[in-house]
Amino acid sequence: MNFDFVGKMNKNKNMAREQHEEENALVIWNISNCPIPDGHDPLQVVPRIQTALEKLRRDRPYGPLSITAISNNLTEIPGEDVMRKLSSTGISLKHAHGVQTDLYQWASRNPPPATIMVITGHEELEHLASTFSGLEEEGYIILPTYPQPNPAPPSLPKLCFWETLLSDADNKLVTTSRLIFHGTGGYPWSCSVCYFDAPILEDFTNHLKSETHAYFEWDRFASKNKIDRTNPANMQLGRSQEWDLLAKPDMIRRAEVLKLRGAFAPPRSRPVDANSFKEPFKSGE
Repeated sequence: MNFDFVGKMNKNKNMAREQHEEENALVIWNISNCPIPDGHDPLQVVPRIQTALEKLRRDRPYGPLSITAISNNLTEIPGEDVMRKLSSTGISLKHAHGVQTDLYQWASRNPPPATIMVITGHEELEHLASTFSGLEEEGYIILPTYPQPNPAPPSLPKLCFWETLLSDADNKLVTTSRLIFHGTGGYPWSCSVCYFDAPILEDFTNHLKSETHAYFEWDRFASKNKIDRTNPANMQLGRSQEWDLLAKPDMIRRAEVLKLRGAFAPPRSRPVDANSFKEPFKSGE
């Protein structure tokens, strides 16, 4: 018998077993829908999440663990001070309007067996029900976590409640899971609306306060609500030089495309309601 060959086979089996035991995990946290409760230390969020996950695996560590906090208004919720504290503990921060895209992107790079914890409000979880079902069929473990209702239904598992997870006295706050950033482009701070990645937190917060970011947020709103962006009256021209440098070329390009399409163009969209768009911040704050 070729003992070298048998030894290599056993080694490969052991490696496969270790890889299976150290499955990857993602925590995607919509911090707007599920903020840190009053009285809780932002610096303790990561160890609470890590130990809660490891308890599910009977204290066996996960492999690479990614935690991403998303919001469409990070400068307000949780605010810059808390953002800085969360970043210092290894949490990636992302400006986005939902978690679904991140779920699919992460799953495409991390095949099952793997675990995904989604921390958000009840409404978004309901919208994600079919997504969760599809991921579970593929072999992922889905752990929805949300603010505790009042009164709490006794049928729901304890881990489901965000406040309970953060307050669990049983959590020993000692973990061996390897936390890695889940940012895009290799950076832990990103904006999905502007396709912007930041190497440092200050660049990220400055971007969120910029007129460029404000314009692309408005453009997203205008597209979603079918606002006519060939009409100068709708474009808020004159707001700032930075805004105009983006808005004018966009308006001209859309007008040219509309002219070329002629009779095949879709009907004109309704005019913008000036009071219907609310910015997450004011430029310069």
